[in-house]
Amino acid sequence: MKVLKIIIGIVVVVAVLGVGYLAMLPANYKVERSTEINAPQELVAEHLAKFSEWENWSPWKAKDPDAAYTYEGEDGAVGSKMSWVTSLEPDNENQIGEGGMEITESSATSVKYKLWFVKPWEMTSMGGFNLSEEGGVTKITWYDTGDLPFMARPMGKMMDEMIGPDFDEGLAKLKAHVEEHAANMKTDYIVEEVEVESAPYYSITDSVIVEEIGNSTRKMMTTLMTFAGSNGIEIAGAPFTMYHSWDGKSTKMQCAIAVADNSKEGSDGISSGTTYAGKTLRTVKVGSYKNGEEPHNAIADFAEKNGIEIAGMPWEVYIAGPANEPDTTKWVTEIYYPIN
Repeated sequence: MKVLKIIIGIVVVVAVLGVGYLAMLPANYKVERSTEINAPQELVAEHLAKFSEWENWSPWKAKDPDAAYTYEGEDGAVGSKMSWVTSLEPDNENQIGEGGMEITESSATSVKYKLWFVKPWEMTSMGGFNLSEEGGVTKITWYDTGDLPFMARPMGKMMDEMIGPDFDEGLAKLKAHVEEHAANMKTDYIVEEVEVESAPYYSITDSVIVEEIGNSTRKMMTTLMTFAGSNGIEIAGAPFTMYHSWDGKSTKMQCAIAVADNSKEGSDGISSGTTYAGKTLRTVKVGSYKNGEEPHNAIADFAEKNGIEIAGMPWEVYIAGPANEPDTTKWVTEIYYPIN
């Protein structure tokens, strides 16, 4: 009996010491990594807030490229969500489980998200990115923090070893991707006054949200080119788009093809017309269509500084684009604004 009491006493002491040890450990964890990116702060933030951009740098997308992803909400906006289901077996070290993320805050200095997992275990955490820019270089810190159940507190020391390498890999990919993007952007726009002549065209007009501009443009241009080809209409220049309105969220746009003659009556929403003739301000954007507002802002700034009155809707002419040039760095877009 005395031996049993001793054994029980030892067990109690060990249990008390164990509980005491657990009580001394932190009740939460935080993992963070930082890097510097040679790009504007706003550009870096755009690649963080938009889940569509994560495909270009996310370490987890690289681990399980065949995982099934779904998206909800306006890309880049607070409340937008991304969820996933791994394509790999539970015992595969690259499997990314089943879970999701939601953007809870988005600005040029901070992007925050809520992260949750359903499988292989249930957990939630809060994470995000802090950004600051100095001299054209953006410092970015990626962090994740969460609570630890009492019995799981020893895991706190392991979280950095488990998550940290993924953060390092993701930030390295983000840096390479954003810096390449920044190098391909043309930010110094030369604005000049040019005279343009009137020319005939066929067009389709539609109102779309900003996120659908690319898809809508492709559909309208395809319809117009099909119409021209079916009716033996000669194309006489690069395709272009006129913008009747713009509020940053939606636009009324008119996609058009320049033709030698537009006397044939259109169909399926296709109408004919002639372009503006007279004085304009023009600039050229080289590269992809991302940050497409920059050349428009450059023209607006030039007009304001020089006391020039803009007299009508702008249009973009796609000299080189996805229809004839696979390399996005070689795309060329001319932007025109009519002036008095």
